[in-house]
Parts: sequence; C-alpha cells; structure tokens
Amino acid sequence: MSIQRPVFQLSKGEQLANTILNKTAKIIKDKYNLKPSGEGAAMPGGPIKGLTLCFDTKYPYTKEQLREIIIKTAQELLDQVNENKEIQEFIKEPPFSIRNVEIIIYNHDKEGREVYAPGIATAQISRGILTYRTVDSADTFKFKQQFEESYEEALKALSTP
Repeated sequence: MSIQRPVFQLSKGEQLANTILNKTAKIIKDKYNLKPSGEGAAMPGGPIKGLTLCFDTKYPYTKEQLREIIIKTAQELLDQVNENKEIQEFIKEPPFSIRNVEIIIYNHDKEGREVYAPGIATAQISRGILTYRTVDSADTFKFKQQFEESYEEALKALSTP
C-alpha cells in the first residue's frame, strides 16, 4: 500500500523569492568564497517583507573584513530583488531596502570550527543594523559580547582609511 503525500504548490511570489535567493547565494559563493548554509523569506499572508541568506566562512575573518562582506553581500541581495521586475508585485512595500534583507555569516577557522573570543563568531545585518557577536570557549552556548552599528555607520567605517 503506497502512502499519498500531499503536494504543495508554491505561490508565484514564493517561486520568485526562491529563485532570487538561490541565484544570489551562488553569486555570493563565487564572488566572496563563502559557503551558503541557509535561506529564508518573511512572507506572512503572501507579500514578501524580507529575504535572508546565511553563509559559513572557510577561514576566520576579522570584524573589518566581515563588515565589508556583510555590506557587499546585503547590497547584492538587494540589487537582485530590485532588478527583478517580476517580483515587484509580490513585495509588501516596494522598493526593497537594506531593512528588508538579512545576511548572516558564521565565522569558522580553517578546520571549520567556530571562532572564539576575541574573534567574531557571527556577523549579520538585519533591519539595517549590523551585529557582531563573540563566543566564550568556556561556555559555547551563549554569546560573550555583542557589538552593533547601523548600516550608515558601517558604510562610513568602510570609506574611512
């Protein structure tokens, strides 16, 4: 006796969001040597409110390197959404802005293990705020320190020699 599995049909908006996330993840993987590790979409009730991509590093990056990568990868995702004419009708409040994209980078050492304080374990941009977190090697289940800066502050820090 075979079991019938329900077939779920993705909406056009979901299909477009998936296509953009997959395309952008590949571009970022190739351009920045990061390993895609997750994706997501905030689509309560249908319209797209936000898109997320997650990556793992292949070796440890400094806070300054992570800042630059976060800014550039968030801009890449933003560009992919705003350049896609088809998805515009499915966006809650077009055009998409930096507040609608989320990038999370899990920083790893050369062996693929988590980076401990004073190194940055995770870096992310969410709702226009960059957040860097460190992990204590003695208690790996909680963050030791957290640093935040606005997107504008991060851009300014990048342009300052």
